[in-house]
Amino acid sequence: MTKLINYIFRNKPVSETGLSIALLSFRIFAGGMMLPYGIAKIQNFREYSINFFDDPIGIGMIPSLVLTIFAQVVCSMALIGGFFSRAAAVILAFNMLIASKYHWHDDFATLSLPLLFLGIYCLLSFLGGGKYSIDSLLFNSKKR
Repeated sequence: MTKLINYIFRNKPVSETGLSIALLSFRIFAGGMMLPYGIAKIQNFREYSINFFDDPIGIGMIPSLVLTIFAQVVCSMALIGGFFSRAAAVILAFNMLIASKYHWHDDFATLSLPLLFLGIYCLLSFLGGGKYSIDSLLFNSKKR
């Protein structure tokens, strides 16, 4: 127990491996939490296509819905696997920016979720996929 307490309160950065494991866990969490929202939009496509949040970006309701599904399903799966992680995180962040804009005048409990996701995806767009990602396998130029 003392080791755990000392580890929590010491003022040293986590190791590179520890950071990579944390980033892997964070990617899986962030993508896994968004995935059900996209799947629900696929399952309820007909209802959503009738009035998808009053055409949030001005390209039509169905194209906006399709792009949202792409972000919430395809980009979430890419983020989970660490495949084009930064691009997936940027697309998801944009999606959450639009959702935040739409919910801006709602109560804080409703607005806080897209803002929280926005912060997570902004952070992941800066951090990238990390060592334990498909990106690392594909684009790491170091010899193994």
